[in-house]
Amino acid sequence: MGELGSVAGDQLAKVAVALLVFDRTGSAAWTGAAYAANFLAPLVAGPLLAGLADRYRRRELMVACLLLQALFVALMAIPAAPIAFLFAGTMAVALLQVPFKGAQGAVVRQILADYMIGERGVEPDDPARDDLNGPGRARLVMLREVGQLAGLGGAAAVVLVIGTSWALTADVATFVAAAILLRSGLRDRVAPAGPASSGGSTVASLFTQLRTAASLVRDDQAVRLLVGFIALIGCTAAADAVIVPLVAELGAPRWVVGPLLAADCVGMVIGARWLEGQPGSRKTRWMGPMAVLSVLPLALFWLEPAGTAVVARDPGSWPWLVIGVGVLLVISGACSNYYIAANADLTERVADSVAGTANGLTSTILRAGQGIGAITAGAIAQFSSAGMAVALVGSLGVLLTGAAGVQWRRFQRSPQVRSTAQA
Repeated sequence: MGELGSVAGDQLAKVAVALLVFDRTGSAAWTGAAYAANFLAPLVAGPLLAGLADRYRRRELMVACLLLQALFVALMAIPAAPIAFLFAGTMAVALLQVPFKGAQGAVVRQILADYMIGERGVEPDDPARDDLNGPGRARLVMLREVGQLAGLGGAAAVVLVIGTSWALTADVATFVAAAILLRSGLRDRVAPAGPASSGGSTVASLFTQLRTAASLVRDDQAVRLLVGFIALIGCTAAADAVIVPLVAELGAPRWVVGPLLAADCVGMVIGARWLEGQPGSRKTRWMGPMAVLSVLPLALFWLEPAGTAVVARDPGSWPWLVIGVGVLLVISGACSNYYIAANADLTERVADSVAGTANGLTSTILRAGQGIGAITAGAIAQFSSAGMAVALVGSLGVLLTGAAGVQWRRFQRSPQVRSTAQA
């Protein structure tokens, strides 16, 4: 419930910041940059912060991150806050997501492994203890997307009615509520790596954990490919990044911003529900095709100029164009769930002592990819149009995910993988 409420509040804040920036600057590039700030900030210190989830008690770390995020959003809610202040606050909130997501992912794996050991009699060293990891992550993503759907469905309308400052204040309340729920409802667990005795040794230990995780990427072909799949999800962020100018191009009213942002959430819920019921082997086989299908609908935005020309002749036809765009975004969202399988497979390949670091790093890679996709779309939209920006990023995504899918297929067919599967 804490995740559901916090995510719903975040969507109000996301729409509020996007509308504020676009109203003050009138620039698609700045609007895209504001959206990208949610994702690029973790590149600064995200890889190092990821290790905190293995050095400190994960429940306490998550609570601390939520309360700090509430503080930063409260400062952003100050009326007439300068644009630079909004950017800084957005980046701080995004940066705190890295240790939070690292701890959250590791805790989910721990909880489900404990259930398998305690309730189903699986031995602690049996790989079957992670059998619920993939379905559990799919369920968490589905819950998260329901929260996004609830927040985005009428977010633009709500923000226009209550104002941007009150929308940000509502986000503060959701962070505080989530912190209270986690503190009172989640069992505390000892940090697997153990806290360091001093500040210097803590930093050294974090770097050691980071090097350990990096060595896994360097030495394990499967991990490298999975990291690549996770990074490429960033291409799907193009439409969201320029959604405000895109709606303006479609000739639609501003309240349409919320439903279009919610469209890929609808797809995510549908896709996560389907993926939850699939066996692990089928999830991994479908990763390549789903990755391509997650960006192919965006490449179809090449048709957008024809649609806007129709709206120019008949302004009343904008609903049909919006419905078409919404359908494409639903398909993209449903297929982008491939990253759930990639993330689950990747985290099952690491020890619990670095599980938080691995989850934090994948969260950083995911957000960095989305940030690059978002800022690229915003820059292209500044010189072309929002529709063409989405089409270009989507077309590039088709090429890259196609190449990654071919490599993954070859890896799955390699003799080592086949012998492991038979064993």
